[in-house]
Amino acid sequence: MIDENLIAELVRRKVVTETFRRLPPAKKEKLYSTALHIFAKYGYDGMAIDQFCANARISKGSFFQYFPSKTHLLEFALLLFDHTLIEVSEKLRETETAVMAKDRLLQLILALGGRDVLQAVEKKFYLFAVNSLHHSAVAVEGIQLERHLYDFISEVVRRAVETREVRSDYATEATIRFVARTIDGILTDFFLSGKIPDRETTVPLIEYLFDGIKN
Repeated sequence: MIDENLIAELVRRKVVTETFRRLPPAKKEKLYSTALHIFAKYGYDGMAIDQFCANARISKGSFFQYFPSKTHLLEFALLLFDHTLIEVSEKLRETETAVMAKDRLLQLILALGGRDVLQAVEKKFYLFAVNSLHHSAVAVEGIQLERHLYDFISEVVRRAVETREVRSDYATEATIRFVARTIDGILTDFFLSGKIPDRETTVPLIEYLFDGIKN
């Protein structure tokens, strides 16, 4: 369910219009899910407003009553998805049961790569947002979707350095970047393939990673 407080903030920032704010919740959800699907499949340059309208079952006139431009539609999708990732990060912290760093990272991969946390279209949109979007002509200020993943990994690695599970003779920030890029690569492979990670395939990857940074 879309957070109406967030929608009010987007109206204030002129990302969406007051007309959009007054739409029924189900209509807002439809427009959001359509934006995720279309951008994830075609990218920013490949997505036509007419195509979005056809998929969302709205007229082109209605589109411009809701969003000032295609760039604003993208910003709308990014900001709502960013909010989703904040909620996911908080939920992972609340529900994780592991103590050791490599077990915490294993849980992270299994959770994000599974079916319960992110839907398939959200995984594809994530890949578009953190990879393809960086190479496009569009820049949406204040959006760094990877930071939620990076912040979580940073927390895990810093704690592991303190408990001597991870070696401290390297600069901690360099270790965090190495681990973050490795985890991102593992998740990207799963997201691109559409496969769901399981312990049998993921445990060896984590073991290989920790062979290089353990004490």
